[in-house]
Formats: sequence, structure tokens, C-alpha cells
Amino acid sequence: MSQIKKQYQTITQFCKDASYYMVQFSTTPEEFGKIITNKELKALELERNEIYRSINSNNGNRLFVLDLLPQEKMYVSNPMQLLLQTLNDARTIELTYPNIFTWAFNGLNIVAYAIVPSGNMKANTTITRYGGTENFMRILKKHLINIIKIQKDKAPDYDFTGLTEPVRQEELSIGSINKRTDLYSVQIELKSSYNKILKQSKSCKNLVYEPSILEMKYWAREINPDFIVEAKHIKLKNTISIDEGIKLYPAPILRLMSLEHKGNYYRYILARFLLSMHSPKDAKFIFYSVLGNGEYKHIKEGNCANQWRYIRNNMDKYSCPSMKELSNFIEEGDEKLSHPLEGIQEFLENEQKRNGTGNKEVIEKK
Repeated sequence: MSQIKKQYQTITQFCKDASYYMVQFSTTPEEFGKIITNKELKALELERNEIYRSINSNNGNRLFVLDLLPQEKMYVSNPMQLLLQTLNDARTIELTYPNIFTWAFNGLNIVAYAIVPSGNMKANTTITRYGGTENFMRILKKHLINIIKIQKDKAPDYDFTGLTEPVRQEELSIGSINKRTDLYSVQIELKSSYNKILKQSKSCKNLVYEPSILEMKYWAREINPDFIVEAKHIKLKNTISIDEGIKLYPAPILRLMSLEHKGNYYRYILARFLLSMHSPKDAKFIFYSVLGNGEYKHIKEGNCANQWRYIRNNMDKYSCPSMKELSNFIEEGDEKLSHPLEGIQEFLENEQKRNGTGNKEVIEKK
């Protein structure tokens, strides 16, 4: 079998069941590349183009990614030192949690993969206790980083509330070239030496990709979701009309809505807020009406055309954004809120008392 054919098989195996995969054509950080089909993948020059997969799977599961690249190492001056450092960090995690994660060298540093079974109804009941799939992924990542800190005699951070780091929605495929280093992303064994890993990466020699599925009952014991205060979120049982709802929006949401260009991440936050308050039809109307002309055209015809539909169909995973996620839009003098729906909850409760509507507009705390 030719090397190109092996590389193609590796990429298709890693991207199997992904909701989409794409080729990167530019280095623009926000919205880049083109979603591709199997036929288009076969026609690409794989030694020149980076291939990414969505972390979302067609069956509802999510790909958990632990990228061990330190934040301060975004600009790398010593790639060998970085490989050795992240290899040692990976071995530390593996000693604590053996045979749980699939490990890879992405051409720059070591990364870990596992499947979050968010598409499984039984497992998802546990995941929702963390505040949704993405919040669970943030919490697990921080837990694993704490293990590395302890090994290095650094103080761990056990505050799991208010985690707002965006979860990267695409991941470089195993088998793809990394244009930053011109090395290939390859699955590895942690017992391998750094020389062997580099040789494996240069020749794109891969193992069979078989990621494990995280056992949520086990992780609920390791990281008790009842101790994660931020996971408790407000949810409205009934939707609110546009006319009534707009008057109740907190100030940070109004500032976000006023941005001429919101970008992928802020559209994601806004969509989640609107879907937490309104019917899907009303929320969609408001969402599109506050976009600038260029951005409206982009999400109607461009690469993000499916963003609204995906968020709408997966609100059980995402839920309403937190005040931490809206922190860039909070100004001095704003009403102090612990949750974007807090004021709305209070308004509805007062309305119930005045009108004697009982449980017509029930608010629940998850």
C-alpha cells in the first residue's frame, strides 16, 4: 500500500463520524478553510494541506482534546524542548489514568484524545450535572492540568467555577501535515523516545486509531459535579415573546448585540442566550436581525451557514452562557447578576405573584 493511501486511510479513520471535516486554506484565526467531502479529500495534496475534523460527531458524541501546549508557548523557540516537556506531562497523566486517553504528537507537541459520550442518553444525565458537555470538557482539562502542576510542585487550582475558555471546535487530524512544522500528526505510544516520535512524525507512520469512550460514572467519582457550583444554571421552562423579552435583556447582551461584526465566538454566545429565552423561531429572527450586512451574508452563504442550526439542535449540551462568558461586555454600574437569566427569573416570579398564575411560568434550577 502506498504512503499516500495509508495517510488517506488514517485521516478518514480519525474523521470517521465527525459532523464535518475541512481543509485549511488560510491562517486567519476565526473562520478559515472549506468543508470537504471524501471525494474532495482524495483529490487534495495531503503533503501541502492541513485537514481538520469537527469535535462534534454525527451520533452526538464529542471529541475531547487535551492540547498540552502551554499558553506561554504560542511562539516556540525550542521545538525539541517543547516535545520533551509535553511528553513528560503526558506520561504524568498516563500514570494517574492509565489506558484512558489516546496520545498523539501533532507535529509540535503532545495531545490527548477521548470520546465524551454526550450522544448517550444515560451518560448525558451525568454530563448535564457539570453544566453541559463543553463545561465538562473544560473541567476535565483543568483537572488533568492540575495533576501536572502537582507533579511539578506547583499549586493546583481547584476553582472549577466560571470556566470560560472557548472549546476549540476543530482539531488537526491524525495523519495530517502540520504546516507550522512540516511534520505530520501521528498517534504515539508514550513509552517511545522523542527520537522515535520525530521519525514516526516525519514519515507519517501511524497506529490504528481506536479512542476510548469516557466512563461518566467513573469521572463523576473523580470530579464530583455537585462541588462545581457554576454547573448549577437557571433555565426557563416557558419561552418569552420578543416584545416582552427584549425589555428584559441584561446590559452585556445588549452591548454584544450592538457589535457591527460579532465573529464566530460571540455569535455562539448570543445564539445560546436567545435560545434560552425565546422559541427557536423568535430567537432566530432576533439573531439574524442584529447582524451586520457582511456578517449576515457570511453566515447565510459562507462556511458558517450551519452554525445556527447546530446550536439550536444541541442546546441540551450548551445551555445559556454564563456571566463570565459575557465579561467583556460588563461595565461599571451594571446590575450585579450571577447569571444572565437572573433578572428575567425575578421578573417572571413577580409576575406570577401579581397575576396569581401559579406554576404557569415555572422556573427551575438545574
